[in-house]
Amino acid sequence: MNRYIVFGITSLMAFALNASAQDANADDAGKKSERKVVSQYNTRVVKGSVLDAATSKPLAGAIVRANEIDGYSALTDDNGAYELKVPDFATAVYVTAPDYNPVVIGLQRGEKQHVAKLYSIGFTADYATTTNVRGDQAATDLQYTSAVNVKEEVGDQLGAYARSITRNGTQGIGNVLFIQGLNSLNVNAQPLIVVDGVIIDQQYGRVMLHDGFYNDILSNINPADVEKVEVMRNGTALYGAKGANGVIMIKTRRSTSMATRISATASLGVTMMPKSIDMMDAEQYRGYASELLQGTGTELKEFKFLNEDPTNYYYKQYHNNTDWTKNLYRTAFTQNYGVNISGGDEVAQYNLSVGYTLGQSTMEYNDYSRLNVRFNTDINLTNDLSVRFDASFGDQSRNIRDDGAPEGYEEGTPTAPSFLGYVKSPFLSPYTYGRGQLSDNHYDIEDESYLNEALAEVSNYNYKLANPYAINEYADGDNKNRFESSMLNLAVTPKYKFNDHLSLSEHFSYNLVNNNEKYYIPVNGVPNYYVASVNDYRENEVRSLYSKQESVMSDTRLDWNNRYGAHNIDLFAGARVNWENYTLNTQLGYNTGNDKTPFLHSGLANAQTAGTKDSWTSVAWYAQATYDYKSRYYLQANLTAESSSRFGKDADGIDFLGAPWGIFWSAQAAWVISNESWFAKQNVVNYLRLTAGYDVSGNDDIDIYAARSYFRASKFLNAISGLTFAGIGNTGIKWETTGRFNVGLETNMFNNRLNLNANLFKSVTTDLLTNQTLNMISGLEQNWSNGGELENAGFDVAATVKVLAMKDWRWQVGASVGHYKNEITDLPVNKSGNKEILTDVYGGTVLTKIGESANLFYGYKTDGVFATAKEAKEAGLYIMAENGKDKIPFEAGDMRFVDNGDKEINEEDRTIIGDPNPDFYGNIFTSLAYKRLKLDVRFNYSVGNDVYNYMRAQLEGGNRFMNQTTAMVNRWQVEGQQASMPRATFQDPMGNSRFSDRWIEDGSYLKLKTVTLSYDLPMTSEYLQGIQFWVQGNNLLTLTKYLGTDPESAMTSSVIGQGVDLGRLPQSASIVAGVKINL
Repeated sequence: MNRYIVFGITSLMAFALNASAQDANADDAGKKSERKVVSQYNTRVVKGSVLDAATSKPLAGAIVRANEIDGYSALTDDNGAYELKVPDFATAVYVTAPDYNPVVIGLQRGEKQHVAKLYSIGFTADYATTTNVRGDQAATDLQYTSAVNVKEEVGDQLGAYARSITRNGTQGIGNVLFIQGLNSLNVNAQPLIVVDGVIIDQQYGRVMLHDGFYNDILSNINPADVEKVEVMRNGTALYGAKGANGVIMIKTRRSTSMATRISATASLGVTMMPKSIDMMDAEQYRGYASELLQGTGTELKEFKFLNEDPTNYYYKQYHNNTDWTKNLYRTAFTQNYGVNISGGDEVAQYNLSVGYTLGQSTMEYNDYSRLNVRFNTDINLTNDLSVRFDASFGDQSRNIRDDGAPEGYEEGTPTAPSFLGYVKSPFLSPYTYGRGQLSDNHYDIEDESYLNEALAEVSNYNYKLANPYAINEYADGDNKNRFESSMLNLAVTPKYKFNDHLSLSEHFSYNLVNNNEKYYIPVNGVPNYYVASVNDYRENEVRSLYSKQESVMSDTRLDWNNRYGAHNIDLFAGARVNWENYTLNTQLGYNTGNDKTPFLHSGLANAQTAGTKDSWTSVAWYAQATYDYKSRYYLQANLTAESSSRFGKDADGIDFLGAPWGIFWSAQAAWVISNESWFAKQNVVNYLRLTAGYDVSGNDDIDIYAARSYFRASKFLNAISGLTFAGIGNTGIKWETTGRFNVGLETNMFNNRLNLNANLFKSVTTDLLTNQTLNMISGLEQNWSNGGELENAGFDVAATVKVLAMKDWRWQVGASVGHYKNEITDLPVNKSGNKEILTDVYGGTVLTKIGESANLFYGYKTDGVFATAKEAKEAGLYIMAENGKDKIPFEAGDMRFVDNGDKEINEEDRTIIGDPNPDFYGNIFTSLAYKRLKLDVRFNYSVGNDVYNYMRAQLEGGNRFMNQTTAMVNRWQVEGQQASMPRATFQDPMGNSRFSDRWIEDGSYLKLKTVTLSYDLPMTSEYLQGIQFWVQGNNLLTLTKYLGTDPESAMTSSVIGQGVDLGRLPQSASIVAGVKINL
């Protein structure tokens, strides 16, 4: 009880010092401070009481104040009663108390008001200190997170508000985010990232060396340093040409108390072995390989690996039953440590944190570590001048290997151990064979030879597979396969207050991101392989990548606010300049000679160096005005004018100072109906707010050279250096423009037990950045243009219910559902004269067509397998031979493809076979607490999204000498056999494995994302303030019909290519236990 009174008195003093509801004149500069002349508003008395919602007992020491009007507040007495004078125009009171979430009570006309019932902070807060005009949503429950990248928490906590897709199971690789559907097509469609007011370029279009790896810049930030992540969906015109895809605003922790506080956190975790695919055993693969031999044209009748004589010298070499995945994966352990110190005094406050993360991957030789240091301080130099300083450093490093299925086999042999673990012949041993015996500790580093005789006449064909164990061992080393990334950010924000209403600030930031990646394929254990780009065989290769991006931001801003009775106005305007400089250097060479000298030098075969130096600048003038009348009616307007060096000089827009400028604006209105006196009479609906708005924002993710014509250095026949005309600039290139209309509702009902939030949106993106076809005289096929239009519409709904609110028990349940539907309404004409775009993606085709959704899978439909030769003959289907004259008929065991009636199976038979866009997505969550023991459970789901299972297309294609899944045991083999899998044929002459609905699957899923059990142990020691314990389980359960290892994956950050599964490391179940000690 005493601490409630102390809290109340302290807060009242703070309110008295900041009574902005009273008009004041600023002191003259250099003069002695004089007593301010104030004008009081006419007031009325309101009375009520405040109760604990769980016990219905009165709360003493609670603060009741006029909502959004400073200077009018009161404390409740021992009976929980209050009496408060508020201005006549006040329409609501804001009630808060320690350990309780606040509530807002709409005022009735008379003195007596509704009882305010406060719920424990163990529940999700329903009210904020200001009205949420834009409908922003935030993830704030980061206390027990085990995420390496804060994007993971966005998806887990916000559900329908931001569709989040985890790329794969590699630690820190991040998520792909889409807000309110898809608002772009060929360029970045992910939201802008702003950290503590600093725009952080995410390098979305930058390519890394290792397959399956993506460098997410946010992995340099420790989620433990994050206070909240806010999703801005409306009003994004404030960010001009960068806001069309929404904005993710990350706010890091700062000191909020003058008391010195020290906390130490430690957690240990274990990650289980990932789900694997069932593959053929040695004998099953032996039979499959013998069938493939029939199509190689060999006349040999005997092969060493088919010899069943135990006395044969090669019997032991080719009669093993190896599970190659066994030593490629493991149960992994993670460690996380952190120390945080905060405090200060009336002059300055500070916050210092140090964190270290060490995580093993469930895939061998892919471990991860990160060091984070963050310091910030807020200094009051004088009463009117303050400075905010931020400094942070993050450094991450990892061992790394290729991961997932390769895009093709022409540029080398597969080198991803994860993929080789599935496709390597199981009758081979990982260990060397000699003198009739297998070694038990020396890996086999010789080339595969069991197919040498059969495929001797097949030229330029990579059929030999590497030993994945040897790759891991001989490619290990800091100078071989390694990735390092660091991010340094320095920011200073001086702010000068001219008076209580007007202030000027300058936010200056410097951000440096360094990336260093080394890539090495060893000599040992890897066969010589054919590289089509050099038209020759190579024994190994080495690559390197180094990039540096320097970002400088200057944001000068003028803020003004004042209240004129019932009218409250808040204005700010400023100028934001971003300078970006990106430098990239890559090197490549073949044939290092041995694995002890994995160095790049000019003496290597086909040694080459490439790089780029990109610099661009954007300038934005922006303004925002927010007006409210009686805290009932709100209007917020934004206006931004932005120009960028990425824009073409002849781009449409306003021409100012010789440069094109885009104009972006928004208007958002809100009506808080519950603050109407006539509505406040009832007590069923405690809060009701309607919002509507329109927003025009842009996307300036234009290729840096799109507006410029340029030459590129090249080599003819890999020997003669020269320059090649590589690009024709489009001087009219400009930003994409997205206009978005939104209507929303938020309500709290039944004594704030039910919270409901709903939002409808429709957007139209014009001037889509697409590639236009060029005249053949140019020597180039295409260049960038603004030539398309995309419509997007949908909704999101979220509800939370406080099921139990008792003294010792608390139970809360919630869910969200999101939906979007997009349609292409215009495209440029392609070289065939049609308005459609076909994009090749890992052997598949993605269709972009007017009247259809974005990113549709476009291929062949199948109708089973021909069981008999008669059945195939009656169907009469055929393909044309390469000479364009001969017809090659389908036979028994081939796929029956659905054709258009002409009997020829060709590209004209293709149709839409899948849509990776979900019908619905969101989350389900619940929280159950008994006293200080709490259980939190979160599910994520996606319904109706199709997945192109490219990995399965490789493991069930039946046309290469690679091990196949057990499903291929039931392939067609004899006349009359009813089978779901076609016959095995070398190199697939009939195209049975072509891109078809065979590989399209329903990717719907329900995932148990997190289960957290926590306990808060109170302490009364002078040196120990409390201890918190928790145990968290992640990815514990997945319900799906999907045949792959994980229905949730993303191979790219782009829209085109979503929904393609390359078989990369899946997410695994993990258990983490942690403790936090507060000193």
